[in-house]
Amino acid sequence: MTNAIPKGTIPTNEQMKRIISDSHKRSEEYGVNREERIVDHVKLSPVELEARKIAVKDLLEVVTATIEEFYELMSPNDFMVALADSEGYILHFDGSEAIKSMFTSRNCSPGYRWTEKDVGTTAISLCLNMQVSIQLNDKDHYCKRAHGLTSSAAPIFGHLGILQGILVVSGHSRLVHPHTLIMITSAARSIERHMRLVRRNKELTISTSFLDNVIEAAGTGLLTLDKELYIRRINRQGKQILRSDDLEGKAISMLGDLDLDLKSIHTNPTSWTNRECHIQDDNRDVHFFYSAQPVLSKENEPLGAVLNFTEFSNIRKLVDKISGTKPFFTFDSLLGTSPTFVEAVELAKRASLTNSTVLLLGETGTGKELFAQAIHNGDKRIDKPFVPINCGAIPGELLESELFGYVEGAFTGALKGGRPGKFALASGGTILLDEIGDMPHDMQVKLLRVLQTGEVNPIGAQRVLQTDARIIASTHVDLSKAVLQNRFRQDLYYRLNILPIRIPPLRERGADDITTLANYFLKKNNPQYQFTPSAITALISYNWPGNVRELENTIQRALHVCDNKKITAKNLSLTNRSAADEAVNPGTLQHMEKKLISATLNATNSNMAEAARRLGISRATLYRKVTQYALEDG
Repeated sequence: MTNAIPKGTIPTNEQMKRIISDSHKRSEEYGVNREERIVDHVKLSPVELEARKIAVKDLLEVVTATIEEFYELMSPNDFMVALADSEGYILHFDGSEAIKSMFTSRNCSPGYRWTEKDVGTTAISLCLNMQVSIQLNDKDHYCKRAHGLTSSAAPIFGHLGILQGILVVSGHSRLVHPHTLIMITSAARSIERHMRLVRRNKELTISTSFLDNVIEAAGTGLLTLDKELYIRRINRQGKQILRSDDLEGKAISMLGDLDLDLKSIHTNPTSWTNRECHIQDDNRDVHFFYSAQPVLSKENEPLGAVLNFTEFSNIRKLVDKISGTKPFFTFDSLLGTSPTFVEAVELAKRASLTNSTVLLLGETGTGKELFAQAIHNGDKRIDKPFVPINCGAIPGELLESELFGYVEGAFTGALKGGRPGKFALASGGTILLDEIGDMPHDMQVKLLRVLQTGEVNPIGAQRVLQTDARIIASTHVDLSKAVLQNRFRQDLYYRLNILPIRIPPLRERGADDITTLANYFLKKNNPQYQFTPSAITALISYNWPGNVRELENTIQRALHVCDNKKITAKNLSLTNRSAADEAVNPGTLQHMEKKLISATLNATNSNMAEAARRLGISRATLYRKVTQYALEDG
């Protein structure tokens, strides 16, 4: 059985004879002209031929090179070499002009289709049909136009063994030799191997191109290192961050402070995440965070490392987004028409147009942070970080690291890679130093240096960092009195008191502002509810020691206890609170303070947060007072 011959092999002589005999019978059945090539022989147009050549461009290039090698072994005057595609269309032929002319006269030239139905038994048509190597000589060809010629053809297979084309060599029958068939078959196999390399190179190119595009598409800097710590690849973002376009091929050590240990990265990769680096030299001043991960072989041997790094300014934006510290209050958020309040707002608007330090003065709950956010949002720094920190709520020993940050190993318990401080996070934007009147005295000295030089010195760092954060400070403390009492540095006070803005307490703003704010909070929390006349009267009559914050909390509480969607004076519970807040016993100043703190702690069941709010002081200050007056035990 002829169909039992394996694809791509050379049939035996007996098999070849049977193949030729069967083909002659089919050719006769097809009605193939035995005397001449038919006039209406199927032929491609020039455009169609060019399209087919483009479709197998890689194959055609390899075959063309192979043909050149052929003619080193045999004469182009004696043999024509051609390539037909998987449908039998001749795409290319080569040889001397004389031999090409001879084969063209027999329709064996580019564009013609050479299937068994078109031309009968030929090396090309049989190879196409059987997908094995074929050699015909003289009258083995069905059509007499091919008598006197010898032809040897071999199939060329591509991916998954799919036929890609036919390689054929043809010449005068006196030149027939079995070695020609072996040679053409070997050439076909060589072409297949070459095509596999071409395909793999293309796949590798596509894969490499894809990886390159992935690297370039990353929103961070990416850098690859070999095991000698030389930079092999860096993406565009990385070049921008490091302010250099010619880093590839250079040692990572040229970046100075970026000190990498490949062995440590390999053995302990978790310790190389989220590290901070600050490179300062004549050409650059770069501050970024990076993580390093090892690149390993299949045998788990280190081949190098990959660095992922992000500029510090982008980290600040991410911190703002995650922590929710992005300021959303503007000057439109500051509601009120009383003259003292309007004056404060107008002064704040002027302050927003400068880079000067602003000092916000006002009792607890008057809206100092709202003013700070409005100033920031009215400034050109609106798209930059807004970083608040409560100087009175953080213990003194921790405040320095919070404000200025620290480097790795600065102290026991320091995070690996260090940690940036609030000033670094706020650089380019605004830092709000809330309750600065409660800042410990030793920290006041260090803050003064920042205000004077614009330099921040992280704990344990060898170099200072520049910061251009706009400073807004706020406090409920009368700083001028605190200076006289030696509780606040006079030089720091003068540095902060450039643009002081006093925010009036709610009781000084009048009935209109109280009702405006009350209706705003009511609408914000539940617009379906309303105040009774008695509630409005109670709101206006109350002293509001907790100011706007207390007003909002009072309305939120009233919404939970009122009936029929109407808030009454009783729901507000302001009378009893007013009496408790205003109960002060006579005595010395310290005695009165001790009694007031004790009474407030009793009234709040020792709830320090609520007691501090009612007293108008920070919790840190309250804790100090409780210790001072020995009130811990009641």
